[in-house]
Amino acid sequence: MSKDKLYFKNLDSIRFIAALMVFLQHGVSQSYQYLPIKNTLWEKLLNTMSNGGTGVSIFFVLSGFLITYLLISEYELNCKISIKNFYIRRVLRIWPLYFLVVAFSFLIFPFLKSLIGMNNPLGSNFLYHLTFLSNFDVLNIENYCMGSDAMSQNITWSVSIEEQFYLFWPILFVFLPKRFWIYSISLVIVGSILFRIINYNDTVVLYFHTFSVLLDLGIGGLMALLIKSNKKIRSFFENSSTSTHITLFIFSFCLVFWRDTLFFSHYANAISRVFISFSFALIISAQAITKKESKLNLENISFANKWGKYTYGIYLLHPIAIMVIEILVRLLHFPKTNFIHLFSMGVVGFIFTLFLSKMSYRYYESRFLSLKDKFTFIKTHE
Repeated sequence: MSKDKLYFKNLDSIRFIAALMVFLQHGVSQSYQYLPIKNTLWEKLLNTMSNGGTGVSIFFVLSGFLITYLLISEYELNCKISIKNFYIRRVLRIWPLYFLVVAFSFLIFPFLKSLIGMNNPLGSNFLYHLTFLSNFDVLNIENYCMGSDAMSQNITWSVSIEEQFYLFWPILFVFLPKRFWIYSISLVIVGSILFRIINYNDTVVLYFHTFSVLLDLGIGGLMALLIKSNKKIRSFFENSSTSTHITLFIFSFCLVFWRDTLFFSHYANAISRVFISFSFALIISAQAITKKESKLNLENISFANKWGKYTYGIYLLHPIAIMVIEILVRLLHFPKTNFIHLFSMGVVGFIFTLFLSKMSYRYYESRFLSLKDKFTFIKTHE
């Protein structure tokens, strides 16, 4: 069985940046309230950089891009796609750490909460998490169980959506002729846009519902298909230079930073994500496919590139790290009365998150990843 090596050299850094944005929202953004920047440009800039929703959206677009690119590459190599091997690969990559976090959340988290005097009831339903439907559990909690606690396992909602996506996405490529692939992906995107427009005034549904998020995954997948099927598009991204990268970065930043100004209609929440996700797909494509050396190739951010392979652990484990630090702070009676105090807690929480993610990858996840290689036709850089 031929196994080619496919290495998207700049995407590890993108993963890390997305994970960092999620961490900043959960672990650091609370400290901003003590800075004298209220209603200033600096406050908006910090909130933009610490927007976990933006980070999650980047993850979704990236996932749609990579999965689609690899499925098409497997088809080109073997004239077929093995759904069985695809599912086995996803199980070995996603399930071990996911279920470890779920077990912690339902078995250990309630006890740890009691140590710091958090007695609000746990609103989560174990069956939702067991069946990768935790995003619907979050929807239920947000709408009907206000005051219930679910922080440590809430983070699994996006993993559940990705698993739902993985369940049906390869079927499109296996059972539909190649000429219909672009229509099926476009239908998913259009359907998601319509769903978002119908629910334009429900921010919880727009954020957590699978049909809302399929927009990101579909746009990433469409970009991968266009690169694979159109030589001019592929050539454009292969020739991405410093000027291309900086243009795409500025374009995407402007959309995110001024989204409230640029999209001011009743349907702003519904449609703004279409353009923002498309801008993420452009950046991901340019970084993944470029053959040019550039100072703006994100692999040059050595710290982000190094830690990029641990981002699954960083993402799933950071709420646990934050909670452990919170428990220690309360037990030691460490004050939380100014920016320095809260920011210091965030820094320590981030260091602890990196430690947990590296230990998880080295001593736990890697054991399953080594098995994953047996079912891989196109190897990627893990």
